[in-house]
Amino acid sequence: MKLMFSYLKPYWKGVIVVFLLVAAIAISGLLLPDYMSKILGEGISAEYSTEVNGVWYTMPAGTSCDPLLDTCSVKQVSDFTVIAKYSAIMLGVTFVSSLAAIALMKISSRIGTNVSRDLRSDLYKKVNALSVAETSKFGTSTLITRATNDVTQVQNFMMMLLRMVLQIPIMMIGGVIFALRKSASLTGSLGIGVLTLFILIAVVFVFVAPLFKQLQKKIDRLTMVTRESINGVRVIRAFGQGDQEVERFEEANIDLNNLQLKTGRIMAVLNPSVNLVFNVVMVGILYTAYNLVFSSTIIDYQGIANISAIFQYSMQIMFSVLMLTMTFIMYPRAQVTANRIKEVLKTETTIFDTGSEEYNDYEFKGEVVFDDVNFRFPEAETDVLCNISLTAKPGETIAIIGSTGSGKSTIVNLIPRLFDISAGSLTIDGVPIKDIKLSKLRSLIGFVPQQALLFSGTLRDNIAFGKENATDEEIAEAAEIAQAKDFIESLEAKYNAEVEQGGVNFSGGQKQRISIARSIVRKPKIYIFDDSFSALDFKTDSNLRKALKQNVKDATVFIVAQRIGTIMDADRIVVLQEGKIVGYGSHRELLKDCDVYREIALSQMDEEELA
Repeated sequence: MKLMFSYLKPYWKGVIVVFLLVAAIAISGLLLPDYMSKILGEGISAEYSTEVNGVWYTMPAGTSCDPLLDTCSVKQVSDFTVIAKYSAIMLGVTFVSSLAAIALMKISSRIGTNVSRDLRSDLYKKVNALSVAETSKFGTSTLITRATNDVTQVQNFMMMLLRMVLQIPIMMIGGVIFALRKSASLTGSLGIGVLTLFILIAVVFVFVAPLFKQLQKKIDRLTMVTRESINGVRVIRAFGQGDQEVERFEEANIDLNNLQLKTGRIMAVLNPSVNLVFNVVMVGILYTAYNLVFSSTIIDYQGIANISAIFQYSMQIMFSVLMLTMTFIMYPRAQVTANRIKEVLKTETTIFDTGSEEYNDYEFKGEVVFDDVNFRFPEAETDVLCNISLTAKPGETIAIIGSTGSGKSTIVNLIPRLFDISAGSLTIDGVPIKDIKLSKLRSLIGFVPQQALLFSGTLRDNIAFGKENATDEEIAEAAEIAQAKDFIESLEAKYNAEVEQGGVNFSGGQKQRISIARSIVRKPKIYIFDDSFSALDFKTDSNLRKALKQNVKDATVFIVAQRIGTIMDADRIVVLQEGKIVGYGSHRELLKDCDVYREIALSQMDEEELA
């Protein structure tokens, strides 16, 4: 609830207007039965006359005689002025109530949608600010669910809350007061019915609340399985695992369905129970009215009008209880979803922007120095990288190679602070990277990750993603260096060719070249290629490295690769094994002095090729 209220604060004026409109609607609803009873009680009356010694006398108001006797006469009298007056008032109240209801729907909907927009925006900003470790901890599927389904649940509950939070108590308390004013004896059964409904709601709430907590986890699970199946459709088909994936989806789907059925079965008891209590209350009121009429306690139209009014007040009170029930039912799920959203928003990132403004205008050259750097993942027990020391100067190409899991990608991920070092020092031009603002630090780096990712849009948009307001000439130059120009210009739309979601209409090698062009177009001081040549053929790989060497002479280049052919021309090569540097030097030096490098090299090429 605190989360919801905090997001309502900017719209407090609208909330006040909503409450005033709700109060107007509720009070209007309470006034209508009262005016209706006045039309019946004051506009229509029975005039009793009695015969005494052959002369008929009109009896005083409030007294009556037995109409079954010959000496008693009853005449119906109506006052059209009274009827017209209260009818006009009722029409006016209904008109005002209708206008208030229209305004209420419009304003509350606007507040609800604005709050959900703010929530989604803050969630997106928060996820963008989190480090890789935090986003991995939550998982992609649950973050998507929290930003969509969970926010929608909070929005729906908030809109209901705005419309009902004040209306329900006004209708309930006001209805009881008006009903008691009409007849305390007729209102007795209503009190018993309301108490019964409250007990029923409490019981249902106890059973349903835990199920809603489980429900969100089941939705997360289904989202995850669906996402994995769609993203991995090629692998699934290639390995003939379609049936197994269908079974996995069905398992998650049935699991969610069973929980929803369980929740539905409990909820299915509620509505009939409410209707049963409601009808019992109506029967109780009728029975009480029957006794009052036959005991001559009710002797005029006003008494009948009071019965009618109490019926309407009973319906209003019971409807309010029903709305309260719906609010209570939605509350556990809204609470669960709000807590899930809050969990993301309150997550503290391990990557803090501790940089100083003084380096924003500093002209960095791009010398990167690792000095005895250690790194371990959050909550891990051992270091992934140990005592890493190396220097990369502008104009140099530093290659990193090693077995799977040796820490190659982790080293280059430390430079843009996707992770923070655990010990040691990491500097650019002698400035610790933590002293540089994140925006400035990352503007110095052209990063090409292992997985080539293209965004929906055009090829031009994807390349220009690396530099705001990039010119056509800069885009074409970057594409040419990345060896992407030929295949782009062979397309009918060229740079305006549409990229489908995930870039599925391009091959792996094409996506890698576009990703590389995206990095080149910003002309950074430091290039990081994290195994981003793996999908290229040897000729394209060779041409790309030659083009890079000619066009980024003043930049520092890091290349993470598995292929010896990709890195053998690098100025220096770092050989990693189990997070430690076991070799550092040129290709020829490592062939001679590093057993690990020589073993990797000989597994890919013969000695003649390596020479």
